[in-house]
Amino acid sequence: MADEKKPEAKPAPEPTSWLAHEDPFIELVWTLLAIFVIMYLLSWFTSAIRSGAPSIMGFNNIDYKSLLATLKWIFTIFQIVSVLVSALLIGWAVYLYRKISELRVEEAKKYSPPEVVSPDENAELHNPQWDRVLNHIESQNEGDWRLAILEGDIMLETLLSNMGLPGETVADKLKAVEKSDFNTIDNAWEAHKIRNQIAHEGGTFVISQHEAKRVVSLYRSVFEEFKII
Repeated sequence: MADEKKPEAKPAPEPTSWLAHEDPFIELVWTLLAIFVIMYLLSWFTSAIRSGAPSIMGFNNIDYKSLLATLKWIFTIFQIVSVLVSALLIGWAVYLYRKISELRVEEAKKYSPPEVVSPDENAELHNPQWDRVLNHIESQNEGDWRLAILEGDIMLETLLSNMGLPGETVADKLKAVEKSDFNTIDNAWEAHKIRNQIAHEGGTFVISQHEAKRVVSLYRSVFEEFKII
């Protein structure tokens, strides 16, 4: 089998001018230096004209005033160009700084191990539904106290359903509970029975705020056992 010919390397493109360079930054620096050199030569030449050096050099027939005005105009243009180039360089430096900062942040995220935040066991869980229960129980309205107990029982029903207990009602689910797995089962039963009285009697069921808070505390003990508040 004939040896495969390796593709010939293409020669690097030759610079199009004496200022051209592969690195655009170096090319820009050379351009800026060339501008400064030209400005320096123009400044020196205008100084020579003012001091009478051209007459010594034999240029007696030249309109030096017109030439000096032209050189001043060219010098002004170069000054403006140099200011613009300097502004571009500053902007480019700021752009590079931002890009480098972004790259450093990305590298830090990529190569640094993720920070593991250990859960605080003492941190209190936030449950918006329980917050409503507490707001109702602190009200001065007796109807809100009954509502706090009803809200607490809804939370109890949700908890029992999430535990996968069979039954259609809260009472059915509580009957299916294994007491060894539910330390506060008696508190749940007592609170639920008072809830049933409220549901059956409605506004005719009289309850004090102190008693309502006691019932809410029964629900609290259940919810704290299963860490939902």
